[in-house]
Amino acid sequence: MKKRSIGIDRSWTEIFDANKGAPATFTEEILPAYMRQTRWFGAKTSKIRKFAIERMDRYDINGSEHAYILFVEVVFETSNTEAYFLPVFFNNDPEEERGIICTLTGPDGEHAGYLVDAIYSEKFRLSLFKNIVDRSKIDLSAGQLRFTKGKRLKPTEFSETMKSKVLAVEQSNSTVVFDDKYFLKIYRKLFRNNNPDLELTRFLSEKSNFAHSPHFAGSIEWVRTDYYVVSLGLMQEKVENQGEAWNDALTEMEGFFKRLSAKKMSPEALPKPELYKPVSMDAIDPVWKEIVGEAMLSKVKKLAVRTAELHLSLASDKTDRHFNPEAFTSDYTVWLLNRVMYMYDRRFHLLEQQVGELKGKARAYAQHLIEQKDLIKDKLLNFDEQNLNSCRIRIHGDYHLGQVLITDDDFCILDFEGEPESTIRDRKVKQPPVKDLAGLFRSYHYAVFATVFGMAKNEEETARLTEAGGRYYRLLVGLSLHYYVKTATEGGLNIGYAKEIDFLLRYHIFEKAIYELGYELHARPDWVIIPLKGIMQIINND
Repeated sequence: MKKRSIGIDRSWTEIFDANKGAPATFTEEILPAYMRQTRWFGAKTSKIRKFAIERMDRYDINGSEHAYILFVEVVFETSNTEAYFLPVFFNNDPEEERGIICTLTGPDGEHAGYLVDAIYSEKFRLSLFKNIVDRSKIDLSAGQLRFTKGKRLKPTEFSETMKSKVLAVEQSNSTVVFDDKYFLKIYRKLFRNNNPDLELTRFLSEKSNFAHSPHFAGSIEWVRTDYYVVSLGLMQEKVENQGEAWNDALTEMEGFFKRLSAKKMSPEALPKPELYKPVSMDAIDPVWKEIVGEAMLSKVKKLAVRTAELHLSLASDKTDRHFNPEAFTSDYTVWLLNRVMYMYDRRFHLLEQQVGELKGKARAYAQHLIEQKDLIKDKLLNFDEQNLNSCRIRIHGDYHLGQVLITDDDFCILDFEGEPESTIRDRKVKQPPVKDLAGLFRSYHYAVFATVFGMAKNEEETARLTEAGGRYYRLLVGLSLHYYVKTATEGGLNIGYAKEIDFLLRYHIFEKAIYELGYELHARPDWVIIPLKGIMQIINND
């Protein structure tokens, strides 16, 4: 990809002369071109009116060199705006091509170096680590940069010779790893409030005894005096792991179907657990233990326990208004119903547009759901806080098997940013802890049926594996529900009695499946049958 160029007279800092402002060439051509080709810029397909540098501040690196911190405002045709964080630095010999913003040329057109995204400069990365260790506070033109050190991070951890690199896998953030011991997540898209990922990680690590999330090592925040705090970075200790629980679950489920086939068992030979009814390990039919395996059952039990322990920890501080449990209120009900109805309208409009492109059972399910639009709407509107006596707490908010790491014979829960589609304020609303459990169950449902559709070679086999998979899913749900409820209630978390738990669980599984419907219609139409099947299961009470 050809890099754009910008001319300078003597120094690269002329581009960001505070008296002149960045030249139009940079803001109108170079900056948009660079941001659009990054993975962390999520508005690539949106109609954008302009890119503007809202603020820029000098950032000293080592006394003799400095970078500039840019806060970029993206203005859309709809007049909505988004803010992004982009530090920039000069480099004669860039580490990676993906970090080059543009080339620089001198007065006679000669090559004068490169303007780079500063996180692709080891000098800049090391300065961030040092400032975290030193708990630095750096004044900006508006507010200050505040660096916070976690309790477990020792000053001796910093060394001028430590190695750092930017991970190749990027999504909405950029991640820097230091000496293969610490991960610094740089938040690119900014919000006018602290990121829940930073808040929850810091709380769990510094104020609770929860041992199954990454340890907080430090943070970088832009403190807007008398206004708000903006999260720029979160540093965590590396978690030694054997991969995501999602991949492990897929392996286990493939083994289940292979053992079923090897024993020539029909799906009907498997006991059919009652949906959403708790079942303990002792009560599981021996046939299930043989086909599923003790290892998988033990993992499901343990993850349910860890999920409950997470919620107990998040509800443990009764004096912190950001974390103390709260009762259901009419205000919460209004917020919830506005949110789910907006989501419902968007999903079903998209489904009606694309139903003709779906095939087989996916199309049949979609047509049936469209015919049941009013019933589905009634189920979503059937939320009355006056019948709920349990509590709302801060939750994970986007909980699934991909947010869980396997750590030897245990788990580590991570990534507390919340649902990507939600506003930062919505992600921090206290909700029923059972909603996270619903997310976990939807993830098990995905893992089961992704395996079914990956293994089945014809319609007859699909039907057979679907029946077996449905019974398997019921078992996983029942086992998880038993140990989650047992751990939560014994720990003193008010999640309600059985009837209330059942209502909240079904409601949020329904909500999650409708949320997933939009994602699959956009990104993976071949998988849309999975959330469609989940919605059908709820409306048929099956």
